[in-house]
Order: sequence, then structure tokens, then C-alpha cells
Amino acid sequence: MFETRLRMLLALLSAAGAVIVLRLVELQVVRGSYYRGQAERALMLTPQELPFVRGSILDRTGELLVRDQTCWEVTVDYGVIAAEVGGEDEAEEALGQVLRRWRTRWPDAASPEARERLFRDELAGMWAAMARESALSTVPLFVAELGQQARAVHERVKRIRSAVAARRGFDGPVAEEREAHAILSGLDARRQISARESLKAYPWVHVEPTSTRRYAEDAAPFAHVLGRLGRVDAESVASDPNAGDPFAHYKAMEQMGVSGVEYAAEQLLRGRRGRLTLDRDDNLVEPLIEAEDGREVTVTLHAGLQRRLYRLLGETVRALPESSGGAIVVLDVLTREVLALVSYPSYDPARFEEVYPALRDDTDRLPLRFRAVQSAYAPGSTVKPLACLAGLTSGAITLDTRETCTGYLFEDQRDSWRCWQVHGTDLRKAHGSINVVDALRGSCNVFMYRLGERVGVDRLCTDFHMFGVGRLTGIGLPEEVKGVNPTPGWLASQRGRPVYPGHARLFAIGQGEMLMTPLQVANLMATYASGRYRYVTLIRDGAEKPEWILPGSPAQWAAIRRGVYEVVNDPEGTAYKHAHFVENGYALCGKTGSATAYPWPTSYSVPYRDATGDARVAVVRAGARQPAIDRFVAQHPEASLDPDAVEVASKWPPYPPAEGGSHSHAWFGGYLQALDDHGQPDWSREPRLAFAVLIEFGGSGGRTSGPLARKVAAELLEVFGSALDEESPQLAFGLP
Repeated sequence: MFETRLRMLLALLSAAGAVIVLRLVELQVVRGSYYRGQAERALMLTPQELPFVRGSILDRTGELLVRDQTCWEVTVDYGVIAAEVGGEDEAEEALGQVLRRWRTRWPDAASPEARERLFRDELAGMWAAMARESALSTVPLFVAELGQQARAVHERVKRIRSAVAARRGFDGPVAEEREAHAILSGLDARRQISARESLKAYPWVHVEPTSTRRYAEDAAPFAHVLGRLGRVDAESVASDPNAGDPFAHYKAMEQMGVSGVEYAAEQLLRGRRGRLTLDRDDNLVEPLIEAEDGREVTVTLHAGLQRRLYRLLGETVRALPESSGGAIVVLDVLTREVLALVSYPSYDPARFEEVYPALRDDTDRLPLRFRAVQSAYAPGSTVKPLACLAGLTSGAITLDTRETCTGYLFEDQRDSWRCWQVHGTDLRKAHGSINVVDALRGSCNVFMYRLGERVGVDRLCTDFHMFGVGRLTGIGLPEEVKGVNPTPGWLASQRGRPVYPGHARLFAIGQGEMLMTPLQVANLMATYASGRYRYVTLIRDGAEKPEWILPGSPAQWAAIRRGVYEVVNDPEGTAYKHAHFVENGYALCGKTGSATAYPWPTSYSVPYRDATGDARVAVVRAGARQPAIDRFVAQHPEASLDPDAVEVASKWPPYPPAEGGSHSHAWFGGYLQALDDHGQPDWSREPRLAFAVLIEFGGSGGRTSGPLARKVAAELLEVFGSALDEESPQLAFGLP
């Protein structure tokens, strides 16, 4: 019985074994090739990233200012880059990983040393082939430039790893160390085909689609406001709001907005990557994730107006040998949309990388400076209406208050606290007995000195704050500076001094420590015109900007506006001779200003000793001492120097004003006021266009900025004249 059962059990086991053997034969012999192929396919599944197209930027009329255009770039696996340019330990580790990964490329190599020699030979061939594809310079020269690019990639990834480690609390590999990075960019369709062919022998090299920014024709007037793209840096990776999103997070090889609208609208312009996963037979093995392109962004600028004003400003600056540049800003008073944001000089954004060294070294004209928002100047007499409002609303003066101007605040101290000098003479303007309107019309300093004394610094600065002095305008551009509202607290913390009576006098005429940008002055003019302060808008994103009505009775505001009107339209007004403008039912109202300016450094002399110990002196183009030292050290690492011995070698302007005295910047701020049938201001119609003009080292605001303001007014009427008569609160200038 037992033997029978044992034989049955053995038979069952034998049958099971036979089945298993037959199945193994089927899997490994009959269908072996099929399953080996399936296994290889499974191992070879490499998801392919699908790039997005960055959003375009359009002006308010729909004109395309900048867009993405498809191009290609040559990328190299980071491990190969690290093996080539990394530090000793890092390079050794990276080299080992590369040789292990690609060991089948050198089957005849008998040792790791032999594989390394073969790998180094292939690297040299790769760099030479890539240099030939660049078509930018001779092969030996561009091989060196490619090496510099590889080192820049390596340093960027190291910084990203350090920044991520600081965020994590521990060090560890980052995604960028497992990716390929761009070494050669901007290939067109023809060149990318050639690159694929010549570089296909190197499996660690890839030709991948990307995009580059293409600008509208005549784009120099927009260069500062549009801004630039730059490579993603360590700080951006560490603070990336999309760090957890595999399709949206920043990667080291990508670009991001670093200035202007490109930066301010980054989250709108930037899209999301897609993903495509295929097997070796190009079969889709995972659901396709489509890339999402960035959104179009509309800015409130009118491109035609921007170009016209840029040309006008350039003509004015070039005619003034002392002037280094300037700015013009135009606002819609009702909406505070920015219609023009002009800075001169500028540059062609399409050639930025090519011309950057020359732009950087032009410390006379500073073409890289976004003057409209990045430079703050003493506003001069443009703030006198604001000082008068502070006096009226505080009760320090009334509309009946009169002061007597003899040309001097103190008759026995005629070297200080004087009224303005009559052009072409040594005389000071004596306005006689005047009220607020008279003082504004004649821009009387003496009236303002006494007004400042009555109001005091505290109240002046409080009202300055309400009108936007010392505050960002809401435009959202990273270059914007706040300017300075010199409150007592600011004077104590930043200047280490108490408040003196002279401070209030200076602030009442827009001098002293008070600083404003051209954008702030344009908004100040819009506030004079409307009685409302509002943040400005450049990027149309649907967000409503706050505004508030400012204090002052209708009679007080009427006096301010009457004074601003008479500045330009009364024969006794300081701007009448140079800026008087009446056309098509509109009159120019405004205020000139001349603000004391000081020449800025343009180069520094650097005494040093060279590697042999010989004493030498180098002249370095730079606008400040420390950048000059940094540039010198980078160019002469073997030299020794005493930083305290570095001195200014040249300034701009290089010579004193032709008429003597001090240099000054020239202002004009104003707006267009509708007239009634009798040619008088129709105060019931709120102005819609306000602007500011600033000419660096332009001298007199009236003689220099006044004529330019008149031309600006003519351009505004030509571009927007028909729209100004509409009463819709949704008035949209220039829209189709």
C-alpha cells in the first residue's frame, strides 16, 4: 500500500517536473528571443521631456513685441562635464561612473587606464566637432569657449546643490547631476541636422529642441521694459514655488526671466513641460502628457508711442553734450496704465550677449540703466504743488496767505536761501507779494522756504508719503527703486543727523535728500490732475489696483491746478516761453524743475604690483570703487594692491557746466487739460494723459525739458486725440 502511494506521488512529481521543464523550454528556447526583446524594451524605456513654448508679450494694440522661436541646443550629460572640468575627487568619481556606464564602447581595452585614454580621445573629438558646428569662430578658439561654458555649467550645478542642501538640511545629489546641460545653443534647423550627424558617435551628447526669444523690429525702445532671460540660478532653484511639480520646477539648463516684464510676468509666461514615453519600437507605453505653453502677456504700453518718444528723447539728449541720457513716462490718469516707459540710451535686445561688454563698459552713458524706474533724482520744483497742498490742508497757510519775495530769504545772507537766478544775469528773481497761485506760476523758492518752515518736516513727509514719495508704484518691475522720503526717522537712521530748519526749506523745493523716479513724478502729475492717488499698471493681469482720494477742499485743489496751468499758459509762467502748448482743444499744464546733480565716477585708477614686483597703475572702467576692484582682480589675479589706494580717474560729465555753477537734471512734469469753447480750462473734464520728462545733466528744466514736453504733448494728441473726447471709464487707448 505504501509503495503504491509512493509510486503515485513520484509520478505526480515527475509529471509536474516535466511540465515545468517543457514551460522553461518554451520560455527560453521556443519564445526566448521574444521575451529577451520584451525585457530589453522594458529596460530601455526613457521618458522624453516635451518642451513648452514661452508666452509672447504684446502691446495694448496687439503688436507682438517678443515671442519664442524654435531652435535647438547641444547638451552633454553632466557626468561627462564633471569628469572633464570637476575638482580632482569629483572628476575621478564622475570618470569612474562614465567608464562603467559606457564600458561596452571599448571592448578591446584591457584596463581602466586604457578605457580612460580612449574616452579622453573621444572627448577631444567631441569638442572639436562641436566647435565646427558652432560656426562662430576657429575651432581651437571655440573649443576653449566651449570649455568655459562647461565650467559655467559645472559651477551652476554646484551652487544649486549647495542651495538645495541648505534648504534640505543635508547634502545629497540633485536632479541636475543626472541631466544633460546645454553647451551650444541657438542652432537653426539646418545646423541642428548637421550637428546630429557629426555628434551621433557620442552617446552622451544630445541635440534637443528648445526656443529663443525673437523681438519685433526696432526693439531698442523696449529693451529695458521687456527685460531679459537668464539661466536658472541656485537661488531660484532653492526658492522655486513649483519645486514639487516635476513638470514645472526649474532645471539648471533652463532659462527664466531675470529683469523687466520677463521677470515680473514669469509665472504667466512660463509653461509646463510634457512627457512622452516610448519603447524601442516607438510604441506609446505610458499616457502622453502634453506640454502646456506659457500664456500671452499684454502690457499697457502703446508701441507706436514708445518708439516716437524714444526718438524724440534721443534727439534731445544727443544735442546736449553734457547729457548722459533721460526718461519719459506717460500715464493714463484714470486707470494709471503706463502708456510709455522710455529710457535712453538703450540697446538692441536681440544682440545683448554680443554687445554686453561694450554696454557694461559704457560708464558715461550707462545704457544698461532702466532710468524710468531704476534711477532716483531730486525732483526739484515738480513737488512745489505738493508742498502747497500740504500747507493748505494742514492749515499752515490759506488761499489768502501772501509772502513777499525780494529774491532772498534773508537780506543779510545773500549767499544762501535765494530765489532762482534770472537766466543770463547775476540777478535773483524778486516776485514781490504773492499767494499760492502766484508762487506756483513763478516757481518762487522764497515762498516755498517759508511754507516749509511753517509746515515742518513731519507734515511735509506725511503728505509726501500719501502722494507716493518713497514707495514703490505697484508696477511690479524688479528694477524699480523706492526713491527717498526723508522723514526724521530716515534722516536719523541713514544720515545720522537731526532735523534742522533748513531741511523743511529744501524739501519744499524738492531738494536735499528727497529722491523720486521719473515714474513716480509722472504719477505725481496724474495725482495733481485727478486728486486721487493710485498704483500704476503695466501688465494686464486682471488685478484691480487700489486708489484713494487725497485730502483738500475743491477750492484748494482748484488753486493748485490754476497755478500748474499758469506755469505753462501765462506769459509770466516759468515754462511759458519754452513749453506753451495749445492744440485741438487741449492745453499743456505742468511744472518745470531743475535739481542739483553731481558727476558720477566712470573709471578708477588702480595702483598695483605685478607678479615681478614692479609698480604699475591700471585704469578700470566702472561706476563704483568695489566693482572696479573686483574687475581688476579678475583680470589680474597675480597682482597685489591696496584697496584704499584706488581712486576715481574720471567722471561724467567730464567738465563743469558751460554757464558755471553746478550741474543739474532737467524735469518737466505735466498733463493735458481740455479747454472749453472760449479757450479756457474746462475743469469739469478730468485730464486723461499725464507724463514726466527727465534729462540728466540737462540744466534748466524750462529751457531743456520744456521744449521736449511740448513735443511730447503733440505726439500724445496725434496718437490718442480722438479717444480723449470719449467719456467711457473703460477708455482703452489704441485698442482695435
